[in-house]
Amino acid sequence: MELTDPGPLIILGVLAAAFFTLVVIGWPRPRLRGLRIGIRAVEVLLLNAVVVVTAFALLNDQYVFYSSWADLLGSRSAQTQLHQGGSNRTVIASKVGAGALHQQGPTNYALPQAGSRLQTYSVLDRASGTYVPVVVYLPAGYNPASPRRYPVIVGLHGFPGTPISFLHPNAFVATADRMTSEHRLASTIFIIPTIDTPVYVDTECINGPPGQPQTDTWLARDVPAWAVQHLHVSTARTSWATMGYSYGGWCAAELALRHPSIFAAAVVFQGYFRPDFGAGYDPLTPKELLPYDLVRLARLAPPPVALWVFTTRQDTLSYPTTARFLSVARAPLDVQAVILNTGGHRASLYAPYCPAALTWLASTLPGFRA
Repeated sequence: MELTDPGPLIILGVLAAAFFTLVVIGWPRPRLRGLRIGIRAVEVLLLNAVVVVTAFALLNDQYVFYSSWADLLGSRSAQTQLHQGGSNRTVIASKVGAGALHQQGPTNYALPQAGSRLQTYSVLDRASGTYVPVVVYLPAGYNPASPRRYPVIVGLHGFPGTPISFLHPNAFVATADRMTSEHRLASTIFIIPTIDTPVYVDTECINGPPGQPQTDTWLARDVPAWAVQHLHVSTARTSWATMGYSYGGWCAAELALRHPSIFAAAVVFQGYFRPDFGAGYDPLTPKELLPYDLVRLARLAPPPVALWVFTTRQDTLSYPTTARFLSVARAPLDVQAVILNTGGHRASLYAPYCPAALTWLASTLPGFRA
């Protein structure tokens, strides 16, 4: 019986019902009062334990955090590394049209929280006319009065989530700090926008029909243009990359592949390559979704972008479309992939690979080289 089979849930449900019945009817009923109280306490504790385990099993059944008993027990998985498509030299040399990085506008480099590396801004979403929270994590030594320019990683959180959930419990910025101090990565600005607007709507980072969220435009036009006017960022596309996990991994891939004039690379942790909307929000028809089919894009019109991809063969959300994407990727698209043979969909699997991903980024794009 596998962990993801119906069997464990059925057994846990039966046990929960049995312990609940025992607690309600007060059975067994020994004559000694102390023993009776002790048995009742043990039954209540067991009931609570089974309910907690059942809740975990239900969540795992939906999200597949753990894909097998071996995965749950922490067994190490064998891995495969693949390279598909072209090379980083092609990505670097490719000329693409000017994007939001080259829009002109007034500048204001003052920091709202002076002296802090963690800044919070409200950035205008021009399509909706609303201001959306954006968190910025600055490199050590950043000085708003200095003309020095920095590369940018746009960090994209999962769903549901917030910009802060990209920072904690993930170790992305801590790993970047350590690698920078070791001269293995250039000092980098992390820009972490809110990607669920309105809150708790699974936008999949796309543009909906008129009147619906225009998240793709917000992330690919408004945020980069704002960054150029408020932060000392490089305007070279080879100094801009996206990074995300799960839903944010999809967004990272979507932004880089569809907007190569802004982003030259993406780091995708257990993301996917076709939109996967949650219940209650499915804004586009299949025909309207074709531009967001990254498998189709990689096959028909691959852009000059470099991707580092992490997934597992047992990840039912990430692996199916990732495998299809890898099978069709061709130059000038450049893809490096790490695929574990086993494992579910959770941070403890991809977190150890963050140094490898950032090392790849530093060796792939000149803007991130120390």
